[in-house]
Amino acid sequence: MHELAIAQSIVDVVEQRASECRATHVKGVRLQIGEASGIFPDSLTFSFEMLAGLSPLLEGARLLIETVPHLAHCQHCAREFVVEQFVPRCPLCAEWSADILSGTELHILEMEIE
Repeated sequence: MHELAIAQSIVDVVEQRASECRATHVKGVRLQIGEASGIFPDSLTFSFEMLAGLSPLLEGARLLIETVPHLAHCQHCAREFVVEQFVPRCPLCAEWSADILSGTELHILEMEIE
């Protein structure tokens, strides 16, 4: 369950940034997670809420997750397409020469502080 380690990293980064901003409480954290990142949003949310409960600064903070689709760009026909089941083959021209555009990211977008 690598989501626990990821949640700990998020908590660490948020605590550090909130301290730098002289925040007294973090109400929420908004993330972007790619469909192909290998992260299970429910497990990450559970882990984050558990760890946030141990931090006076983050107690009760909510994790808001936006899912980013797994997209690729075909180098042959220049079409953008959704990658299905991790297979980056263009559905239009059937070529395998594709550049992954999105879907593997994990970004902390913002946090709501008091």
